[in-house]
Amino acid sequence: MMPAPALLRRLRTDRTGGVLVEFALLSPVIFALLFGVMQMGLQMFSYNALRAVATDTARYTFVEYQKSNRVSTEQIEDQARAIAVAPPYGLQFNNLTANVTTPASTIAGTTLMRLELTYVPMNFLDFIGVGSPSITVTREIYVAS
Repeated sequence: MMPAPALLRRLRTDRTGGVLVEFALLSPVIFALLFGVMQMGLQMFSYNALRAVATDTARYTFVEYQKSNRVSTEQIEDQARAIAVAPPYGLQFNNLTANVTTPASTIAGTTLMRLELTYVPMNFLDFIGVGSPSITVTREIYVAS
C-alpha cells in the first residue's frame, strides 16, 4: 500500500486522465451509498425517538390522571409535540403530526386513548430521486374512567 502523500503525488502527475474518468463514473454511486447509510441511520434514530416520545407522553397522561387532572386529547397532542422537539429527541416540529383518538375501550372502568405519531425525517437522497418515507408509531393509553 502506497503512503497517502506519494499516492496523491502520483495521481497529480498522471496525465492519462483515466483516474479522473473513473472517479467521475463512480463518485455518484459512492456518494449515494454514503448518503444512503446516513439516511438509514436517521430513519432508525427517528423511529426510536418516536417510540420514546410515545412512552413519555403516555407517562405524562398516566400521571395527570392519577392527580385527577383530566387532560384533553388536544393537551396530550400538544405535550407529545413538546416532548418530541425538546432535547434529547430534537425532532423537527413541522415534520411531526400527533393525533389522539378515543375509541371504545374493551376493559371495564377504563378509557382508551390511541396516540399516533407520524414523522417525516430530513432526506439526504433527494439528488437521486429517493424520497424519505414517513414513520408512524401508535401507542394505546388506558386510564381510569
